Amino acid sequence: MTRLTLTEHQPRENVRLTSEQLDTLLRLVRSVDVSPTSTSNTWILRPGSQVGVVRLPDLTVEIRPKLPIHRVLFLASYALGAFKLKPDIADIDRSPDLVEAMVQLFHAAVRQATGRGLLQGYRTHEETLNVVRGRIRIEEQLRRRFGIPVPIEVRYDEFTPDIPANRILKAAVGRLAWLPHRSRDTRRLLSVMRAVLANVSDVEYRSNDIPNIPITPLNTHYRPALALARLILKSGAVELAAGKVESASFLIDMNKVFEDFVVVGLREALGLTEYTFPQEAHGRELWLAAGQKVRLKPDISWWQDNRCIFVGDAKYKRTTAHGAQNHDIYQALAYAVAAGLPGALLIYAHDEQERVAPAVYDIPHANKRIEVMVLDLRGSRDELMQRIHALAHKVRANVAPVTAAHLAA
Repeated sequence: MTRLTLTEHQPRENVRLTSEQLDTLLRLVRSVDVSPTSTSNTWILRPGSQVGVVRLPDLTVEIRPKLPIHRVLFLASYALGAFKLKPDIADIDRSPDLVEAMVQLFHAAVRQATGRGLLQGYRTHEETLNVVRGRIRIEEQLRRRFGIPVPIEVRYDEFTPDIPANRILKAAVGRLAWLPHRSRDTRRLLSVMRAVLANVSDVEYRSNDIPNIPITPLNTHYRPALALARLILKSGAVELAAGKVESASFLIDMNKVFEDFVVVGLREALGLTEYTFPQEAHGRELWLAAGQKVRLKPDISWWQDNRCIFVGDAKYKRTTAHGAQNHDIYQALAYAVAAGLPGALLIYAHDEQERVAPAVYDIPHANKRIEVMVLDLRGSRDELMQRIHALAHKVRANVAPVTAAHLAA
């Protein structure tokens, strides 16, 4: 099978693809820009923010992230609450691609969750048996059997590992198994997880219909594994035709990963809750135009009662030679105007091609100030978290005068 390797936001010239391959690739990876060349079936491909692996019938396309693989998985798993896994970073970084690394990380999570055995729970069964088990369903017995004593319509509860939490884990293992794997160790880890979950039913979940498992003291050790399973199921897709795999993909959107990481990191550093520090103003209302006609959903906002006291946005993107892109400034200005705040904060990811320096944009006619900060994603985890805490300090500094003015009023 042919393997094509691309890199996030970097063009690749003279790529030979059939029209069918190109159509399937563009359907699965919407962020890829395509330009034709003078040669038939030869293209210039430039991936966007989606990274991962796409499997076609006779072609595997890998889109590598700009960041090291272990850093991508740390950012994603931290935002999911799975960061306490602390897998062997060296092993993950030696993985040939993002999928192989995810298999290793997910195996570590499943092993941690099931080390004391599979979580079990009660499931209610309704069956027709020749003996009494549980309770007899009297109405069904009379309706179906007309007084015949055997067989018997019964209902009973069974204590079993075949419960939604384990089904989600098994579905994630199955989704990973559809993807191409170059490492023998990866195939072994998938086999181990399948064996552990052998007594669990196979269920296929759509990315927008994954059950939400409430975390309780009884299943808290499952939290990292369930979080990663949800990421795998949301990021993966499989298309079947005539009983064979037509295509399979595992793609992570780095825009979303960066946004989630910044929001969760700041929320924890500030000691706030999802209610007071929601993502995309979830559960809150922020309107730009009168009459509630233009609703805004900033990545970052801090609310005190029903009043927004801080607003900002996270940007994982390339920047201009002068720093922040114009439409990002317009967007942040709209947030500040809608919230009635003196300004807003833009947080960019570090761009190794051209680093954006912290900057301040004063908007005199609107009497607003847009500040631009940069979050360097390189270095160790501890260094990264220190930078998050520095950003949190900046947020607090912006909130202080707003809160003081509100109290004075």
